[in-house]
Amino acid sequence: MKKSKNLTLHKTAALVGTVIMAIGSFMACLSTNVVATQVGNVLLVASILVMFYGYSAWQP
Repeated sequence: MKKSKNLTLHKTAALVGTVIMAIGSFMACLSTNVVATQVGNVLLVASILVMFYGYSAWQP
């Protein structure tokens, strides 16, 4: 039972990481403000870390 709950956590982290990456890429590429571009870059790096955690145990 615990393995199933842990797998659900990894699936959720992978999905959240994908959404964060989408938002970060739009912010980094389409913004004209320097601060918004940097926030987009930080979101991209954060999404890579979250997705690494999510896909480390769950591999579709």
